Amino acid sequence: MNAILPKNREDWHALRAQHIGGSEIASLFYLWQLPTGALAYLHMFEVPPTGATMLGCVSRHTTGYRLYWQKRGVLPAEDLDSNERVRLGKHLEAGIADAAMDKWAPWPLRKVHRYLRHAAVPGMGASRDFEVHEIGLPPVEIKNVDYLVFRDLWKTEGDEITAPPIDITLQLQHQIACERVRAPYGWIVACVGGSSLKRGRIERHDPTIAKIEQAVAAFWRAVEDGTPPLDVADFETVADLSLLGAEVRSAPLDLTGDNRLPTLCARFLRVQGIRKRAEDAEARVKAEIALKLGNAPETIRAKASSHSITWVYAQRGGKPYRGAMTIREA
Repeated sequence: MNAILPKNREDWHALRAQHIGGSEIASLFYLWQLPTGALAYLHMFEVPPTGATMLGCVSRHTTGYRLYWQKRGVLPAEDLDSNERVRLGKHLEAGIADAAMDKWAPWPLRKVHRYLRHAAVPGMGASRDFEVHEIGLPPVEIKNVDYLVFRDLWKTEGDEITAPPIDITLQLQHQIACERVRAPYGWIVACVGGSSLKRGRIERHDPTIAKIEQAVAAFWRAVEDGTPPLDVADFETVADLSLLGAEVRSAPLDLTGDNRLPTLCARFLRVQGIRKRAEDAEARVKAEIALKLGNAPETIRAKASSHSITWVYAQRGGKPYRGAMTIREA
């Protein structure tokens, strides 16, 4: 059966534990810088080109490495019921959906209560927010977004969302893929800063869906085989596993016979050096901009021909200080 109606909250949690859901799919993808300097999104079981550098996980909430250990039952799953942000989001969804139906009427949205399982990929499932009651049942993903986050990560033209962040794009394509009836597109609705409502129609993208399906299939094979994706291991998860005494790869202190460790050490120093040079360059440029702005005892707002600049002046512990300098394209 493709669709299941969970009996209760516990039933929903059990289904979620057995599947990779839409909110988790971005954690299976990582951003790599290729030897050519180009950037590429690869799922965590793809072999990157020789000389590529992993820049981080696409998900802003967790990593695929941590998710692997959670699905294996070694690390606890995230407690969504006690997460205030998640609880508030669930309550706000209905109001945002009502506002969207009013703004873009007639637009027949309906709340989704069934849990969808992919017809061909075991362990791939989706719990949608809303969907449009029309042919194909296009999913509607609803987001309550901070203004600054929206400004920096989303692309729009007026009230139309033209490109959401990559993690949300993956989430929507994942949801499109899980409906047995072929959905030609999905929708993103964003309430921005509590004062502006925007939406975007995102077309079905079969190459992305194929990559998502490959990632989910590879994930569950690794779980079944007990082979953790060590190439994308993050320090925080490794530390948590060590505290639990979990089956992470250990080694004696004398690692002179380990052929890979020197490569890892060299890579660490190279990345550390790149970061340090970038931080130094950023500090020098920031200093030059600060000299241009002057040092008035107030928040400074300036305009260049192509950029706008805000340099915060604030109080901390009764003492004035210069806070963040924000620069964006005009």
